[in-house]
Amino acid sequence: MLSWIKLTYASLLSQRKKETAPLDLSEAEQVAAMKPIVSSYCLTIGFYYAYVTLNRFFTETGNALVAMATLSGLTTIASFYLYCVYLKSARRVSELNVASLTVNILLFANPVTFQALHFDPKRLVYFVFLALIFSMTGISLQVVVPSVLVTLLTVGYMAIKFNGGVSIDNVGMIMLMVPLAILLATVVRQTLLRAVQARVRAESLHVEAQAMADSDMLTGLPNRRSFFRLIEAAIAGLKVGQKGFHLALIDLDGFKPINDIYGHSVGDALLIEVGRRLREVCGERAFAARMGGDEFALIFYGDVPPAELDSFGQQLCDTLRDTYLLGGITANISASVGFVRCANDHLTASQWLERADYALYFAKQNLRGAPVVFTEKHETEMSDFSQVDQTLRTSDLEAELSIVFQPQVDITEHRTVSFEALARWNSAKLGNVRPDIFIKAAERSGLITQITLLLLEKALTKVRTWPADTKVSFNLSARDLRSGISITNICKAVRDSGIDPQRIEFEITETAMLTDFEQACEALVRLKAMGCRIAIDDFGSGYSSFSYIHRLPVDKIKIDRSFVVQLLQHSSALKIIKTIIDLCRNLNLECVIEGVETEAEMHKLMQVRARYIQGYLFSKPLPADQVLPWLDNEVRQVGAAAQTGPGRATA
Repeated sequence: MLSWIKLTYASLLSQRKKETAPLDLSEAEQVAAMKPIVSSYCLTIGFYYAYVTLNRFFTETGNALVAMATLSGLTTIASFYLYCVYLKSARRVSELNVASLTVNILLFANPVTFQALHFDPKRLVYFVFLALIFSMTGISLQVVVPSVLVTLLTVGYMAIKFNGGVSIDNVGMIMLMVPLAILLATVVRQTLLRAVQARVRAESLHVEAQAMADSDMLTGLPNRRSFFRLIEAAIAGLKVGQKGFHLALIDLDGFKPINDIYGHSVGDALLIEVGRRLREVCGERAFAARMGGDEFALIFYGDVPPAELDSFGQQLCDTLRDTYLLGGITANISASVGFVRCANDHLTASQWLERADYALYFAKQNLRGAPVVFTEKHETEMSDFSQVDQTLRTSDLEAELSIVFQPQVDITEHRTVSFEALARWNSAKLGNVRPDIFIKAAERSGLITQITLLLLEKALTKVRTWPADTKVSFNLSARDLRSGISITNICKAVRDSGIDPQRIEFEITETAMLTDFEQACEALVRLKAMGCRIAIDDFGSGYSSFSYIHRLPVDKIKIDRSFVVQLLQHSSALKIIKTIIDLCRNLNLECVIEGVETEAEMHKLMQVRARYIQGYLFSKPLPADQVLPWLDNEVRQVGAAAQTGPGRATA
């Protein structure tokens, strides 16, 4: 497979190598212009003297036959040799000169020998024709001038020796032929050179355009078009017994914030350095290309063992994770990689890429900054996602989608201050579908913006019946933030609901926000301008950086459950939570701890003055019709606790 792919890509690079090779263009142009003429000249003379040789046996006898047949036969053999062998490898003008001069000498020797044996003054005109032929076929004046001069001087010599003198007509003819031959040779040569020069330049421009079409202009790596052509060739190789290979897609984690904060010049410099590092890591083992934006792809040669692939993937991620020094700016990013093993030709290039893309998606969702290899489990999940996606598109979502609400409790005042609205889907075809499955499917397909608006309207309809001091939290996806139309529709739904916007809180994850930081900022500012509150969800699962928090109109931070899970095993988890709580307090931000399920976890959190808690310790998500009974029951419990003494009331 290595040799197959190398040979395929070599054909893409060969033209660019020709373009940049240190050739003498003037030499190349002359050879290109004159080689066809010299070749045709040799071929024509060869065939002509083959006929002449046969004719000698009918027109000559004795020594004349031997001399003339030998000379014409030698001319035939020499002409065919020059055409078939010598000129095929000729690359320089001097080599063409040798071929042309050799044929000229032989062509000249034949009529000279004939006149020496059978002088015929009428046939002296043949030498004039020779002069014209030499001037038409000579590729340089170094060949034309001596050939014409020798030919015409020979006419004069023979006229004096055999005819007793040169006539005035012959002298005039000789005087006229010399400059005419030189002029003719010059005009023909320059005309051909100009024509060929134009053709060579046109071909050079075509080669340059082709090279540009196959390369990424920023990083110098092959581009998407070139990469797809190579994948097709690699898959074709599988049909003829070539070894399998691994296909990978690479996405840079954290590139967009750097590009948005520092500008496109720094972003471009970062991409150039990523391209350089990819070439360095891949070496002879893999072929890398830029697919567009901050997405790259590569082919890892050979059907290597899993351990070797894992090692390569980890090396790739480690290399791309190293700090970038970009003209005084220090940048840190990571790269998620999705691999798929291509071992047969049963799938198309696009289908293999879909599987690599799914592995990449899995890496970004679960193992950000690490390599993931596509497995049978992923194949099953892809099939499930496909089924869910198709069902989403054909279902009555208005009837099948519903909302449940999970309380967020203020443990200081012992009351529920807000509910998080969570989506549920009871499909008529698939039954109850897990939220993480259908939400991801909707995000990948683009249906999420439609579903977001539908669920928001359902949630706001329920919130209108709640007490005026109870808030609702609603999740927005990355696609919602990137779509101006979606944000406009969300704002309209809030206005149409008649609910005080300060009671509505929109939650966004770090990943969704950093997908396009500037656009996310713009969307959140629009929501904040209406009076809505903004919360960062799953804080700690992504970049966990306060460097961007101050640029956003944020009211609340929600600490991810992953920290809560480690509370009882690792003391550092509690210290991290305390640090975040203290920072939020200093920034006048509310801080909610998600996923609290046990009294032991609650006890730990109370030690660091946590105030807002969400989790199964208080309640599972409630159907909409149970929210008001929950609140009423909570009021009764708080009242009862006040009568019996201090303590914590739980519903």
